[in-house]
Amino acid sequence: MPQFIPLRFYQYNWNKPGLDPESVISPPYDVLSVDDKAALAGTAFNVVHLDSPASYRDASIKLNLWIRDNILIRDHDPGFYIMATDYNAGSSRNTRWGVFGGLKVHPFAEKKVFPHEQTYSKAKNDRLSLMKATHGQLSPIFGIYDDPLMILESIGQELLEGQPLISFSQEPGVHNRIWRIPQSHNPDLTRLVAGKKIFIADGHHRYETALDYKGLMPADPEAPWNHVFIYLSNISSPGLEIFPYHRTVSWEKVFDWERIITRAEQDFRLLRSDSLDDLSSQGRPDSFVLYRAQKYIQFTSRKAPHDTFSRIGAYVLDQLFLRRAMDLTDDQLAAGEYISYTHHLDRIIDEVDRGSSQAGFILRSVPVDVLQDVCETGQVMPRKSTFFYPKLPTGVLFHLWGDYLA
Repeated sequence: MPQFIPLRFYQYNWNKPGLDPESVISPPYDVLSVDDKAALAGTAFNVVHLDSPASYRDASIKLNLWIRDNILIRDHDPGFYIMATDYNAGSSRNTRWGVFGGLKVHPFAEKKVFPHEQTYSKAKNDRLSLMKATHGQLSPIFGIYDDPLMILESIGQELLEGQPLISFSQEPGVHNRIWRIPQSHNPDLTRLVAGKKIFIADGHHRYETALDYKGLMPADPEAPWNHVFIYLSNISSPGLEIFPYHRTVSWEKVFDWERIITRAEQDFRLLRSDSLDDLSSQGRPDSFVLYRAQKYIQFTSRKAPHDTFSRIGAYVLDQLFLRRAMDLTDDQLAAGEYISYTHHLDRIIDEVDRGSSQAGFILRSVPVDVLQDVCETGQVMPRKSTFFYPKLPTGVLFHLWGDYLA
């Protein structure tokens, strides 16, 4: 079963004047716009200089300088770290617990680590080049497992009695606290993960990059690249939720929506409304809503769900609407010029109302049991089927091995 070990992490030297978590930790690279990166890069030691660098060489140079100048320091001993993330989910306030450590890089064929989304070579090539330049992993994979006993959460409750190592706001409504887990709990966490299946929630590209990197390096059972930097969270915890990714349609091609809707009626039952609230309690998990001209139309497949994929709204949208009703091809969908993704529902409405998008698709969350079924059968969902909110911050910890290669 999966091997989970404590790592001898690097982290910011929080005792150094001027190093404030709020100013040096950033959102993950794949959600940052060009403007976001430029703004973050205005702070000298923000992690964006390493994880979204001006060049791979620049990332390597800055990383080595930061280590030399004790901006980044290495733990004396391997350890696990735990993070409590407090966030708003609708009208409730949730806390998600997760543990940072090293997971052995298991090929998917071993059926220990399971993907659920497609990956693309461009993103993998970028992350592999960065890994080669920095000799390490700068941000964690997000993995999930199922533990009804909630062992990790119990450890977290113990640590709440003490002061966190760092505490910072990630974005409005999201606050993180980090503790180093006492070594006495290390065997408990290793045993916990050894008995579980690990499902990749976020970071598929970086996991596959870790596999590729290991394949390029000499076989060495002691090498640090045998383990991928990961954050693991428990499906059974009420603090872990799966949110949907919604879609917008660009103006790359002007679509005849009335004709498309008429064609779609062959495959879907339609329910029209002036209010999304009127539709929120109706429909199945595979239903989705088209928003345009300040009107909402809910589409529900005429066929009852008959397998795992027919219960996934993103799959039904992709197969029956984008491809059949709108006539988008594989190449057009892969190019990313027609469809954009966001988990912000308000952004969908705003973009369509302002005219910057032709239309929006509002999806429902993928049920957890469906996610597990997809993973365990070795299949993958359409791109951006799930959104695990909040995203993991980058810059909390680093898994680096430049000294091992020296």
